[in-house]
Amino acid sequence: MHYSPGNLVQSLAGRDQGHLYVVVAVTPERVLVANGFRRGVKNPKPKNPMHLQLVKENAAASITDNDIRQLLHSFTAEQSQTSEEKGGNN
Repeated sequence: MHYSPGNLVQSLAGRDQGHLYVVVAVTPERVLVANGFRRGVKNPKPKNPMHLQLVKENAAASITDNDIRQLLHSFTAEQSQTSEEKGGNN
């Protein structure tokens, strides 16, 4: 899987399993991700690409901590609204 900056990803392994992040940079062995809170753009979390799942491509046009926080907040609100419309925790 090829990741690029601006992609929205979900962690599949580790203590942060299930957390959403935005890809900040890609190195040959790691994908650097941030969530705008604890892990900002200046201190991204290195993750093994096999431990990530692509949620949405090119989700963030610009990559600042504020933009990442807004994107993650709107995406989770959208997902919870979709879940409620489907009738529960499906």
